[in-house]
Amino acid sequence: MMFLTLWFIPFLHFHPLFLLISLFLYFLPAFLARNKPDFTSILILNILAGWTFIGWIIALVWALSSGRQQQVVAPAQSAPPPQTPTAGTFFCSACGKPNAAGARFCSSCGAVLPATTR
Repeated sequence: MMFLTLWFIPFLHFHPLFLLISLFLYFLPAFLARNKPDFTSILILNILAGWTFIGWIIALVWALSSGRQQQVVAPAQSAPPPQTPTAGTFFCSACGKPNAAGARFCSSCGAVLPATTR
């Protein structure tokens, strides 16, 4: 008698593997859109209108056609061109930056410069 009542309750007389495959196919559009920027919209459409064949097809097409999420990367800054020493300049022995002739301290690192004719 108990078997007859369970037969009338929907989906309890199907095999559990059939239920798992059916759920996977139902949520296939959301699964395909899991790495896309509009995943939430596709999932909501799939949940609300996926039970209709047209809603499921629209969600599937949307999931397959939407582009992959773009990673925003800051452009690499190019190194400034090397400075060529002009007449009357010399390089710091600590950091290698050019300094004006007659300077007592490096303008970049602050190291004491060797004594030159001032």
